[in-house]
Parts: sequence; structure tokens; C-alpha cells
Amino acid sequence: MLPEQGSSKFQCPHCGVLATQRWFNAGNASGVVAEIYNHIFLDYRKNVDEYYQREVASFLKSSDHDFRRNFMNYVPKGFSVATCSSCSESSLWVNEEMKYPKPNSVAEPNADLDEDIKELYLEAASILQDSPKGSTALLRLALQKLLKQVGKNGKNINKDIGELVTEGLSPKIQKALDLLRVIGNNAVHPGQINLDDYSGVALKLFNILNFIAEELITKPKELDSLYDDLIPEETQEHIKQRDNVV
Repeated sequence: MLPEQGSSKFQCPHCGVLATQRWFNAGNASGVVAEIYNHIFLDYRKNVDEYYQREVASFLKSSDHDFRRNFMNYVPKGFSVATCSSCSESSLWVNEEMKYPKPNSVAEPNADLDEDIKELYLEAASILQDSPKGSTALLRLALQKLLKQVGKNGKNINKDIGELVTEGLSPKIQKALDLLRVIGNNAVHPGQINLDDYSGVALKLFNILNFIAEELITKPKELDSLYDDLIPEETQEHIKQRDNVV
């Protein structure tokens, strides 16, 4: 359940738990403070003679009206705060839009990526809303490091992709690589693609990087693991002899 202004329950942008939210805004806050104000006077009224009770009640009613009206001057219109019942962290809202923390719908980086690549991925995600171009430039650098992780030089992305194609790379993966390469280059050296106007394009690049990692790293890793676990060593040696593998 995505965060929505005024909703009593949504997935917390801090802890990720679907939790109840406690809201603070000018409307309900003034009421809460007014109730506290009245409660304080309860102790005072115990010591007031009966014939003064009407005057005290009249004073409370008048001050309550004035307080609620003036309280609005101190809390900006459209401003509200939601506090998560799970982690106690708060989200700040203005005119039904969450301003803090920045909403982030980016998937987690592929678990098999090297740590420095994951760090770049998460950094790119953190600035996506404010700078799609900067986010894309970081993903381009992440791609460069990914190609190095799979055994390429990592200095020239275009050349590395060409080598993979020569080695029999799937056209589907080649398209994904070149898509991220070309758009990433455009972010560093502006050309035909305006990423400031198409932040949705930048968002999709995160999925593309994860797709590339899945195809080039995760699936081969899983296949190697399954092969080593299920095929006896003696049989593996026979297969190598058959294929003239040293």
C-alpha cells in the first residue's frame, strides 16, 4: 500500500512495514492542544467557588475559539506529518505530496553485484527524483564496473559490449547493454535525449541494470553451482576430455 496523504495505514518509506500512521496537521493539532489546555484548567476549577464556574467556562470557550483560529497562523496550510507506529520515523507532507523522505520506487540492486556497484546503484536511486541525469550518469558508471566484474576491461563500455557479442551474447542482453550505455553517455554528454523531462526513463534503467546482472552474473553463477553440486567430478573430467578443455 503506497503512501498517501491522510491515509491511516501505508507502507512506511523508512522501514518498509505496512503500519498505522499518526497524523499531525493544523486541524487536529489545535484540537489536541486545546484539550490539554482545558485539562489543565480542571485542576484549577476544583479550587474555584461555584459562583465563578460560569465565568471560567465562558473564558475557556472564548479562549478555545481564539486559540484554534490563531493556531492556524503558526502551522503552514497544507502541511502535515505522519508518524509510523512501527519505527516512529516521520514523513513530511505539503499539499498531499510527500516531501520527506523522497519517494523511491527503485528495486533493490541485484545481490550478486560487487559491493562498489551496489553502492553506486543506491546512490543513483537516492538522487533520482532531484536529478534524473545525475542518477543515469551513476548507472552508466555502475555498468562500466559490472562489465569489469564479468571479466572485461571495464575502460571502454562499447568495446566490452562488442567483445561479448563476438563471444555469442544474446541480442536481448546486447540491446539492454547498449540502451544503458547510450542513455548513460547522453547524461554525461547531453545530446538528443532530455532526461530532465523523462525521469521515468531514468527509473527504468535501474531495472535494466538488474536485468543485465541477472543474465550475466546470477544465472551463470546458479548454473555453475548446480553443475558442481550434481555432476560427479569424474564425469566432469570426462566432459572436459570430450570437449578438449584443459
